[in-house]
Formats: sequence, structure tokens, C-alpha cells
Amino acid sequence: MLQEISTVSDEHTTNLPIDVTGRSVVIPQENGEKLRATIMEVITNSGDKSTKGENTEFRLADEKSDMEEILTYQQIMEYLDEDERNQRVWKFNRISGHQGPLKQCDPDYKGSSFNVMIEWENGEVTTEPLNIIAEDDPVTCAIYALDNDLLDTPGWMRFKKLARRQKKLFRMANQAKLRSFRTAPRYMYGIEIPRDYQHALELDRKNGNTLWQDCTALELSQMKEYRTFKDIGKGKAPPPGYKKIRVHLVYACKHDGRRKARLVADGHLTDIPIDSVYSGVVSLRGLRMMIFLAELNNLSLWATDIGNAYLEAYTLEKVYITAGKEFGDLEGHTLNVSKALYGLRSSGLRWHEKFADCLRDEGFQPSKGEPDIWMREKDGLYEYVAVYVDDLAFAMRDPKSFVDSLTERYKFKLKGTGP
Repeated sequence: MLQEISTVSDEHTTNLPIDVTGRSVVIPQENGEKLRATIMEVITNSGDKSTKGENTEFRLADEKSDMEEILTYQQIMEYLDEDERNQRVWKFNRISGHQGPLKQCDPDYKGSSFNVMIEWENGEVTTEPLNIIAEDDPVTCAIYALDNDLLDTPGWMRFKKLARRQKKLFRMANQAKLRSFRTAPRYMYGIEIPRDYQHALELDRKNGNTLWQDCTALELSQMKEYRTFKDIGKGKAPPPGYKKIRVHLVYACKHDGRRKARLVADGHLTDIPIDSVYSGVVSLRGLRMMIFLAELNNLSLWATDIGNAYLEAYTLEKVYITAGKEFGDLEGHTLNVSKALYGLRSSGLRWHEKFADCLRDEGFQPSKGEPDIWMREKDGLYEYVAVYVDDLAFAMRDPKSFVDSLTERYKFKLKGTGP
């Protein structure tokens, strides 16, 4: 069959909304296992010109098992969607079943008298020899043996002593869960997501591109553009009263394959503030009421998103960082945090105060019944702005003039603006 398959020209993929080549999907097998296969290339049967659009076929392969599969674009998108839904809840690695006792003559024998079915956090289910799993994770094996009354069975008796100490057993299990959560592969739309900057470099080398480095550079260039940090100098001491914190990069992948990086402060390292830092948002009921009033008064209803909203505001927290490798030439420099960086305890409140001042300058006042719906009277009618952090919905006769004011007067960068 594979001899009759050839790579197709680009015309077969021009109508596809998303390029899926290079991504990976979890494919269930007939024996109950789940394997993560990589989408290698676009193919078609020789002489067949009908495989276009959603019927375009792709060759998938799994290097570990030498498995090859042919799926259509539509099937791949269904697997990607299922994979994305399943990854919203992280599950601790567990043993879901076992085989045995096995002898060396058994076809499923892998060097141990028992095999176990392992559910990995990346979605794969594989059959592994008990001896190997017992060396790496005896806690999970002991819990499974205890739950399935296997502690007196030859091959499982080694876990009896550990299983008897239940308090210690479950404490060790919780520690194993935490380690597993931090190190397990994470995927979004079939793309493996870096855990940190070093992992991003490794994935770029593996993938033969610089997509994760590019989005990191873009994020740090925006930090510079917004003057988020004040450079004190390399190895210099911070001003008195400043507390050292850390920052880390959070990575994500959009549905269309675009990579995204966000620099986030480890705000938990700072003291809990005495004053409240609560920042409210519009309620669903309030938003519905505003939409009703817009329809009732024949107002135009628009929405927009303010980009890098927190960085528009200054922070009052006295914190600094030492720049890491991701900062390039600034590595090792002492940087005072001057803007409301994502992750700081008070950043939400600082942005709320900043935007509230802007709305007051535009003549708006908060509603008494819904503080995050702002209103002003104009030409005999009230106009409204609903605020949900950096997302806005507004009902006005001339919403474009309000948008122009946000971009020209306050220099906000807006995204997704329109009715």
C-alpha cells in the first residue's frame, strides 16, 4: 500500500485552514493502547485527484513503535480537538490494568511475569513490564496492588511492606503527582508546549525552527517597549526596601499554530498586602442588561481587547529581578520592576485604577448597581462601557469615536475591535 502512495503538491492543502504537518495526535489502537503519532507529510493514492480539502490524507508515524497510519484532515482535526479537551484536566499517571502471570513463551512476555497498562499524562496508554515500572515508580505499583488484592501474589509481594504504611504511601504518591505534573509533556492543538525557556530552545532544535525563540523575543521586546523594567546595571544592588523575586515564561499555542509567550512574575514570593487588591469585573447579568439597553435604544454594540493592558499601569510594589538568559544582552543585570507585570499581587488593581481614570476623563461614571459598567449621558441617551479586565463591550451611537479616543489619546493597542 505504501508503494502506491506519493507526496501531493501544494494545491491539495491550499484550502486547508490550518497546516497540521509536524503536529502530533493521540491515536487509540485495537489492543487498547494509545500512541502519539507525528503527522509526517501530505499524501494521496497515485492517480487519485479527489483528495483535496477536508479529504486530504496525511501519513502519520510513531518512531517508538514503527507504527504508520493514514488519516484524513477531518479525522486529524477530530483527534486534535479530543486531545485538547482531555488535557484541560491533568491526571496523575496510573496503572489501569495488568497481564499475567506470563511465561517466556507467551507472545506478550517482555522480561517480567506481569505486564501493566500505564496511562501517561500525555494521553498515551502502553503495556510495560512490571519490573521496569517497579524500579521507576514503586508507589504507583503498590497502590495498584493494594487496590486489586495482589499483595500476596508472586511478583507483587515486593510491594506489601510499602503498602502497609498507608500514610507514608499516599504522601509519597502526592509527591510523585507533583513531580509528574511538572515534567509531563503538555500539548496544545498537537504542538508540544515548552515548560520553560530552556525547554523552548530544546524544542526549537528538535523541530528545526525558531518559533518558540521568536515569540520569546517578541514578548521581551514588548517589555522593553512598555518600559516594564528599569536597568540598574549588571550585578548592581537594588535600592533599599526592594525585594527580589523571579519571573518565568508561560508558553501557549493558538489554534492556527501561532506561538505565544508571556513573561509572568512569581508574585507569591512577595508579602501578602495589608490593603485589599481586589479588582472587580462585569457580571454576566450586567452584560445582558447592557445588551438589552443597547437594543432598546438602537445603540451600536461593539467589543475590543486592550493588548498588554497590565503594562499600561505602574506598580507600587518594590520588587526587582536578576535577568536570565532569555533577556539576551541584559543577562545578569538587576532590573527593577516599574510596570504592573503579570503575576504581581496588585497588578489587576493597578490596571483597574488606570483604566477607571481614563473612563472618567471621557465623562463616564460607574453604575451604582454594577460598578464595572460605566455610563455617560450624551445627546439625551446613556452610553455604556462594560469592563472585564482588558476586554471591553460598549454600546454607543458612534463607537468608532470612542475607539479612536482609546488609541489616539491613551495610546492603547486594541485587538479584535468591531461589532
